[in-house]
Amino acid sequence: MPINKKITVIFIVFLAVIFLLPHTALAQTEYGVNDLVDAGVNLTSGDIRTTIAAIINVFLGFLGVIAVVIILYGGFIWMTSQGNPEKIDKAKKLIVSAAIGIAIILASWAIAAFIIQEIGLGGSGGDGDDGGGGGYIGGTGLGGSVLESHYPARNATDIARNTNIYVTFKEPMNTDTIVAIPGCTTDCESNTNIRLINLKTTIPLATTDLRVTYTDSKVFQFDPVNFLGEDNEHVSYKMVLNSLETGNGEQAFPLSGFYDWNFTVSNIIDLTPPTVVAVIPADATADNPRNSSVQITFSEAVSPTTVTGKTTDGFNFITLTGNNVGLLNGEYKISNQYRTVSFVTDDLCGQNSCGGNVYCLPGLENITGVVTTNVKDMNDNNLANEYSWTFGTNNDIDLTPPTIVSRSTGANFPMIAPIEIIFDSDLLSSSVNTGSAGLYESTPGDVNVWITMPDSRTIHINHDKLKSLTDYIPILNAGIKDSNQNCWYPCN
Repeated sequence: MPINKKITVIFIVFLAVIFLLPHTALAQTEYGVNDLVDAGVNLTSGDIRTTIAAIINVFLGFLGVIAVVIILYGGFIWMTSQGNPEKIDKAKKLIVSAAIGIAIILASWAIAAFIIQEIGLGGSGGDGDDGGGGGYIGGTGLGGSVLESHYPARNATDIARNTNIYVTFKEPMNTDTIVAIPGCTTDCESNTNIRLINLKTTIPLATTDLRVTYTDSKVFQFDPVNFLGEDNEHVSYKMVLNSLETGNGEQAFPLSGFYDWNFTVSNIIDLTPPTVVAVIPADATADNPRNSSVQITFSEAVSPTTVTGKTTDGFNFITLTGNNVGLLNGEYKISNQYRTVSFVTDDLCGQNSCGGNVYCLPGLENITGVVTTNVKDMNDNNLANEYSWTFGTNNDIDLTPPTIVSRSTGANFPMIAPIEIIFDSDLLSSSVNTGSAGLYESTPGDVNVWITMPDSRTIHINHDKLKSLTDYIPILNAGIKDSNQNCWYPCN
């Protein structure tokens, strides 16, 4: 065979190997069935659509390997034919057939990838920096499950290497599906249902290296034994919660069987203590209605185990004391992605316009609030200095409902911007959650959302990247209350 033909064949083979093998390896590495199992996705109880996507990619990758082998074999026959016309003709047919096969495989892969992207069969939500992700295609969204919130937030960036991970549920959970040893509550080995995966290495942390602590069965702290990430670069992680059950034995994520999210860890170890940035009622104010709630907002997310609890159960990391009545009894709750703590007393004093109970502070009283240094941030840094403030109450009960001042609406809405709703008065932060605010396309729960409050009167319904030219429906209900515990009414 002339030398130029040999070079041509070698060049074709080289291009085929260079072009096909990376795609084949990618399909097998990113979407292999074994890797899905390692990632914590149960193929028997997880989302069948994800399993189908994995099988398609593995199958096409396998066909690609066969095509490359056929091209290599045809090239070998041609180069060793020594001018034999029959061998040359056979080699040509093999190479042409393999080339046609490659074209069909690539076309099939492109079509499958397009369908997967359009109808949501691919891997779970992206790791975008825009906070909207790449479209949630993984497990059930927060609005469609018993999951209330988690830290780090979805697609969060610049998370400190020494972070803890927190997950809060709306109802008590079957802890045996979360911890490895039944009955363990402190520094427990995590169950295999829980996976924290380094997306650079695709290797999940060992269950012995992801410790679990909880004081009730709704809030769980996951503490990596070693710092996450690396000294000289940012590293992305995926947290997977798979096959969890509620305390009454129901599936936590009924639509898919699992929930996952990504976040990116910086190369920084955070040793900066949190601070208090705002309080309601404000310091040195008087004449606050008796039915005022008390709210404390921190500079960053704080550990819910250090700021939540009932005073009757002995919680004293935050205290409110009246000059004449002593310690006020009630419950502290956390919200706003773990940044705001709300307090409502247990002194029932009336009902709001929705028929809900209203609880009151003592009237005509000077009250002192104290946030102790026992409060910690998500990196285990304690509040550096005790924070205190005072405010006064009158003897009135304000039952005026809040109203909406403005809201996002209309066409041509940005696909990654939060839905914004602004009220005319301060809101009770603990009432603003995925149970009282949401967003859906066809049915409630089909869009993944998380709720934040950039200030005390504004709600942001954050979401994964929306589809273009598609109608969505925001949800708000009467569960939203102002800081005086009045429900939004009439709500629509």
